[in-house]
Amino acid sequence: MSFPKITREITPEVEHVKVQFLTESLELILNREKCVGCGTCSRVCPKEAISRGPVGASRRFPETQEMIPEVYDPKKCVFCGTCVIMCPFSALTLKKDDEVYNLEDIPLVAQKVVPTLEFKPKKIKNVKGLERIVKQYSTAEVKIIDEQCAKGCGSCAEVCPSGTIAIAKRPEHGWEMSKNVEVVDPDACVACGACDNACPTGALQLKIKDVKYSGEFSELFWPPLIERLKNLRWSQEGDK
Repeated sequence: MSFPKITREITPEVEHVKVQFLTESLELILNREKCVGCGTCSRVCPKEAISRGPVGASRRFPETQEMIPEVYDPKKCVFCGTCVIMCPFSALTLKKDDEVYNLEDIPLVAQKVVPTLEFKPKKIKNVKGLERIVKQYSTAEVKIIDEQCAKGCGSCAEVCPSGTIAIAKRPEHGWEMSKNVEVVDPDACVACGACDNACPTGALQLKIKDVKYSGEFSELFWPPLIERLKNLRWSQEGDK
């Protein structure tokens, strides 16, 4: 058997990517049921090993399951744990020799390459009543360009995990003007980026304003990571 040996397995519930070296193994696990398709892991990956999900090759109106990312190129993944650290929904896990890494033990954290993210776990609920726990370490502003909105789409409201966005009610009279979608609760926004990731036209744009963190970090690694995190508008850079 030659080393390293790379294996990848995907089911509707989970994705496993594992590399077996001669003396140790590393494994990255994505819980697809926790994932909201926000694209954070894909944006922050320093090796661009994670894709943004099947929606990247389609312009139709996506739902959450169609945005769940994949480690499309396991050979690129270096199992650094950046995606695990930054995932707002704790949907990713890193293992070494079949033992789960605690966040503080991931080398990037232990060696102060990245600082400590400042957040309090927050319970949120989407329009269908599904509850999740999010670690919200960012604040953001949602911008809607109504004239660019694909009327009847509703993807942004469908995928938003916190119920921040809703489809606007149609006016009673045909001559009355109304918006297509609206931000119904700005304070509920957890700055994850799922809405921006889902919008097929670029009508909805989320701008991350602030990332809360403290402690030491590497100037060579952390500032570029933050820039990647803020790069939310997929349609401006082409599909990945």
